[in-house]
Amino acid sequence: MTGASEGPVDVLLDALRIYSPTTQESELADFLAEKMSKLGYSKVRIDRAGNAVGEIGSGSTKLLLCGHMDTVPGQLPVVRKEDRVYGRGAADAKSPLCALLLAGAAAADSGVRVTFAGATQEEGEGAGIQELIRSGGEFDYAVFGEPSGANRITVGYRGRVSLHVTVRTAGGHAGSPWAQRSAFDEFAQLLSRLKAYERSNEVQGDHFRSLSVSPTLVKAGSYHNVIPSLCEATLDLRLPPSVPSSRAVAEIQRVAGQTDEGVQIDVRPGEPTEAYQADTGSSLVRAFQRAILLRLKAKPSLVRKTGTGDMNTFAHTNSAECVTYGPGLSSTSHTDGEMVQVRDYLDSIEVLKEAIRQLVALSRRKGD
Repeated sequence: MTGASEGPVDVLLDALRIYSPTTQESELADFLAEKMSKLGYSKVRIDRAGNAVGEIGSGSTKLLLCGHMDTVPGQLPVVRKEDRVYGRGAADAKSPLCALLLAGAAAADSGVRVTFAGATQEEGEGAGIQELIRSGGEFDYAVFGEPSGANRITVGYRGRVSLHVTVRTAGGHAGSPWAQRSAFDEFAQLLSRLKAYERSNEVQGDHFRSLSVSPTLVKAGSYHNVIPSLCEATLDLRLPPSVPSSRAVAEIQRVAGQTDEGVQIDVRPGEPTEAYQADTGSSLVRAFQRAILLRLKAKPSLVRKTGTGDMNTFAHTNSAECVTYGPGLSSTSHTDGEMVQVRDYLDSIEVLKEAIRQLVALSRRKGD
């Protein structure tokens, strides 16, 4: 653990004071590398993607503890008010990141070989997790740091594809809109058709198992009295486990192709991330359930989230059992009121330490 003059909350506050929006994580990576060295981690390094990586402990069981260093843009004052800490990343996801760091250090003599990684660009293009995958590390278990609360284990995330839409028409004079087609109007009609497609893939009352299409960026027009001939937009497509990205993209491109003469619509997908759902009977899930019961005297909850995380990308390329876990009020993520309760943060460290102990016991039992 940290020294008497620097407790877990101090580590968190110091991490929050380092502004680290996506692609600007280097200062925080240096901070984590320094902390790892002081906490007893070995092979501490900054890799090609800017990830801060270190190893601790020994044994046949190999565990990855991975949190992301980057935040969304928008610097916030770091403030502690009684049992709450506010600041950019307080929830998403520096409190989970620091909890993983400290719990990993406490597992030095537990009989498990821990690799801690502070990853880059989780809020962006995922360069950090991609480098961790390319580096070839094989693990039995992997825990990813995201906010959900100390008594909640995240076992599923929807998948995601970013769609770039380009709509082209002839355009014309705004004084005669009946005579020309507007690229913006055509995009609006496309969006209406996509919302109908979204409804056809809805599971009533279950957002995790439903598909969603959300416009996030829209640009159209060149002058105040000219009908737009070009509209460009970005759509955020979220996918339930039952819908592979290839199928959804093909269906959306088919919907986009239902246009009249004189209208051209192109839909280009970005790199897809497939949905992931953990086996709720896995050793890793059971280890966390036991840890929550033992340390918090609370009933553990299994959570399936509608977002997407690094767990999705990693789980589809590695045979490790995976879950996501961490403190923080997730409803405040990406907001100006981002916060974590101190008790929740400290409890999560204790749960993580106990989960590692339980995992070692379960792995030994499995090997008998």
